[in-house]
Amino acid sequence: EKFVHRLANGSFFIHDDDRNYANKEFRLDPAKSFTITYGIESSAPPADDEKRAAALLIREKYQIDANKKILLFNGTLDYKPNRDALDIILTRINPLFLQYEQFQYTIIICGSRLPASYKDLNEFRDQHIIYAGFVDDINIFFKGADVFLNPVIEGGGIKTKVVEALGYNLSLVSTCSGAVGIPEQITGDKMKVCADDDWNDFVYQVMSIKNSTSIPQSFFQHFYWGNIAVRAGKAIDVI
Repeated sequence: EKFVHRLANGSFFIHDDDRNYANKEFRLDPAKSFTITYGIESSAPPADDEKRAAALLIREKYQIDANKKILLFNGTLDYKPNRDALDIILTRINPLFLQYEQFQYTIIICGSRLPASYKDLNEFRDQHIIYAGFVDDINIFFKGADVFLNPVIEGGGIKTKVVEALGYNLSLVSTCSGAVGIPEQITGDKMKVCADDDWNDFVYQVMSIKNSTSIPQSFFQHFYWGNIAVRAGKAIDVI
């Protein structure tokens, strides 16, 4: 990898941590290495009425009372980091939520390839957990949920589902590992980050979210594909 990067006219990296590491360890020319991140197709958050309509669809389909927060987790569930995160929700996070009777919520798990041994999470239905399986349009869930849960503690690179959730103006709580590559200064108060394995703080942050503000425009300046393409074009001109 080092050999190839040093032969290249220029190098693109998906986030600054990777770029800084390569510049130092591979002894690259910083003027010819660039961060070209993963992007989203939206240049602005969805309108409030779109989010309300999506929330209503979800509540009607899954019979969720209006006073309950909708907490969302999604991912391909035969991928170990996602399955481990699901296990953390089932065995570490949700038992803590259950201790707070005043906190009314439903956790929706979206994703294909859940191992058969989980039995579609049927044993957790009376613990405020619904397994929706593979859904035709995950965007409805990003629009309609109240909080996205990202208790991922392994797996490299930027977590694309976190970028997508924020692009839909969805508040989220993440571990430090799950927030790699997403500058906190461009997320306003929409992303709360907790230390890996500090599930008490994770639960506290989820329960504290008020959803009173919107994701800053600086987020879209960084993650919108149109802006990323412009930056990539300028980088290619340099090299």
